[in-house]
Amino acid sequence: MSVATAIIEHRRLSVLMSVKQPGDGRISDEILLRVLRADGCAIDYDMLRGDLYWLQQQGCLRIEKLSTGVVGEEIWVAVLTPIGARVCDGLQHINGIARSMAK
Repeated sequence: MSVATAIIEHRRLSVLMSVKQPGDGRISDEILLRVLRADGCAIDYDMLRGDLYWLQQQGCLRIEKLSTGVVGEEIWVAVLTPIGARVCDGLQHINGIARSMAK
């Protein structure tokens, strides 16, 4: 595995773990970006949205898009799914996401 692949997989797990952190398993992309950066994750807005979209494709989360009232702008709210929760808890593995050590 390349270093770049390991970084991407770890970042995706960090995204899932951060979405799980609030009690209801949902968080806006703007808050999520701040949380990830505060934890030392090298990520920008486009990277985050790419990861959120990819994680949705894998069934790990659902994206709710909310209008801001400004044309062309929306807030994405990431909502953890049961699959995403199992990945966070180390009970399920999906290729492209680092394995959780939360068992």
